[in-house]
Amino acid sequence: MADLADYDKVVDAIAKFVADWEKVIKDAAQKLIDIQAEMDKMEALKKQREAAAKDAEKASKDLSDKIFGLKVSPKADPKPFDGLPDAIKKMIAKGGVPLGKTGVTVVPDNWKFDPPPKFKVNSGGVKLKIDF
Repeated sequence: MADLADYDKVVDAIAKFVADWEKVIKDAAQKLIDIQAEMDKMEALKKQREAAAKDAEKASKDLSDKIFGLKVSPKADPKPFDGLPDAIKKMIAKGGVPLGKTGVTVVPDNWKFDPPPKFKVNSGGVKLKIDF
């Protein structure tokens, strides 16, 4: 009879160990499910961010292509910024032209022109500065 009583104690102890383990496993499994759901949301946001970055890059390239596609008359004024209002000249000199209150600024980048009278754009570009 003594052996059977010891056996019952061992079975009870093992049943308690398994019950404790089961509780921890269920909690951990729920945490893993919750974490995976958050990771899936983050992955979707990452894809949205990448798509937005591609859109911004394409828009910048399109803007650059349009600017380089401009034809300047040989009779054009060799001083292109002289006709601009002082406020615009100051904005360009201080770091670009802001596009409204969007936090986006168009910044000229390394423009080179043929000397007058041709005054054709040789190279240059624009940068989009985005303030977060």
